[in-house]
Amino acid sequence: MMGTDALDSTTLPGAISSPPGLAVRRHIWIFSYWFPPVNEVGSSRAVAMARYFAARGWKVTVIAGASEVVPQTFVTDLSGFDVHYVADGWLTRSSSFKPGRGNVAHRLSTALRLLSWPDHVRPVARAMKRRAAELLRDLAPPDVILSTALPFSVHAAARDTAQRCGALFVADNRDIWARNPYKLTAPFYKSLDNRYEGRVLASADLVVAVSEGMSDYYRATYPALADRIITVMNGVDAGTGEGGDHVPDPACLRLVYTGILYGERRDVKPLLRAAQRLGSKVCIDFYGSEPEIVRQIASEFPAIDIVDRGKVPRAEALQAQRSADALVLVVGTAPWEDTLLPGKLFEYIGSGRPIIALANPGSDSGKIIARYDLGIATTHEDDIAAFLARLAADAVPGKADVPADLKRAHQLRILEDRLDAMRPA
Repeated sequence: MMGTDALDSTTLPGAISSPPGLAVRRHIWIFSYWFPPVNEVGSSRAVAMARYFAARGWKVTVIAGASEVVPQTFVTDLSGFDVHYVADGWLTRSSSFKPGRGNVAHRLSTALRLLSWPDHVRPVARAMKRRAAELLRDLAPPDVILSTALPFSVHAAARDTAQRCGALFVADNRDIWARNPYKLTAPFYKSLDNRYEGRVLASADLVVAVSEGMSDYYRATYPALADRIITVMNGVDAGTGEGGDHVPDPACLRLVYTGILYGERRDVKPLLRAAQRLGSKVCIDFYGSEPEIVRQIASEFPAIDIVDRGKVPRAEALQAQRSADALVLVVGTAPWEDTLLPGKLFEYIGSGRPIIALANPGSDSGKIIARYDLGIATTHEDDIAAFLARLAADAVPGKADVPADLKRAHQLRILEDRLDAMRPA
């Protein structure tokens, strides 16, 4: 299937131009379970990579999952590269948490996930590897095979394919896996997880992390891989911030949160307590969050106008971000969460609106926000209340221009430069 991204950088201001006089067109395969039109945050990084390398003159082939449990509302134009989709099998469908399912179905999904190893997407990853083997019969072997995770099992599919055809294997990691506290797995798998992660990453020619903290974590955990680990942050996509000037809502101070809340693991209550102290109306819209959690906090904080907007198409979520007075990011405060630098942060930066991050100031997210004066990163209620008062007084300006090193093209150029340096003489 041919496809393109609607934000194709070859048609936007600040487009990525192909290097002049490129003698040999290099070929990269990208393995990603999440890919448009699936409206999942992991789709954004994968399609941005495909778009970037295609615009830089590479031939790009994507082998992607086709999740049936996530809304197909990431509307994109997928031209400029080939996309080969692999459907979910029974195990992956049954173990995925689909909205609207009853308690019995949810418990079954949980049990299947606990028992699936290394994860519940492994059957799809195996099918992706088989699809790659079919493509190798008709296509010249690629120079580079890159897999982006989570889910982690796609790394093994990409590794095996790279070893089969002699390509460089790049393991791109949007999150940690084996020691991730959010990972839903049976306790008896934990030692297996650690060994499996170590073997897979050791087989990579390059290990990519999305933050310096995550890179440091990998270097400390796998010191033998230290010289193969690089940081390539997510970034602001060209055209993300287009949509007109922000117009304040005179009826209330409007805050927007887009994404999952992860239950009690991500505590939004310091913001809600601070909002209650403001003395004027505060509205908080939640997009794509767990409805039961939104209902619970709405009942606990009736003075705040809290609304669950549900899961919406990506374009609608981006428009909601641009229309907000400020955007809420909840990262968490555990030491490992200090290494998180989510793609959502860069979506927020692209909107130009101030950011309220419930995160440690010294975290990777907090450092970015402070370095570029993008808002505030704290969990202290008094500091949040003071920031909200400044917002209400229209004393916190938005950011019209995205810093150059926070743009997606700048970050992916780091990856391309490293691949060029690894190219055989």
